[in-house]
Amino acid sequence: MKILITGRPGSGKSTMVGRLRDYLEGMGLSVGGIITPEVRVGGSRWGFEVVDIASGRRGLLASVETEGPSIGRYGVNVGVMDELAVPAIRRAMLEDDCIIIDEIGPMELKSREFRRTVDEVLSSDVLLIAAVHRKTLQSIKKREDIRVFVVDPEKRDRVYQRIIDLLGDYYGMR
Repeated sequence: MKILITGRPGSGKSTMVGRLRDYLEGMGLSVGGIITPEVRVGGSRWGFEVVDIASGRRGLLASVETEGPSIGRYGVNVGVMDELAVPAIRRAMLEDDCIIIDEIGPMELKSREFRRTVDEVLSSDVLLIAAVHRKTLQSIKKREDIRVFVVDPEKRDRVYQRIIDLLGDYYGMR
């Protein structure tokens, strides 16, 4: 099963993915993959990191000072996706019960290897929970095992409960 969470910027996609990760780990399941927290400097968003969930390794994904392909005002470090994110996701496909990818969006997709790896995950049998940029979602093929949830601040708790119920059914724990 693949659970894709989408919504407007600031809607709570990453928060939802984090809550679901905590829930799965609380069930005793192993979780791997990546998260991409923002980096703030002086109260303003300066950039984004990529963090390997299993090892805790971090790298600078994008910043206002990074050279590389640009998305808005940020330069993207494609190398960190290829050297840190891709191996983290591939390792999770082999070793973990669930893969977390927060997020599949324009910055991350600047990496050809990341795009290939996401396609591999979508074709695998491993549970995937991913935050997906709303414009990127349209490019993901419609498949029977993909469930898309749109989150917004008003419906966040209801959406979370629907996903928890779905995971309970998936793991036979309801």
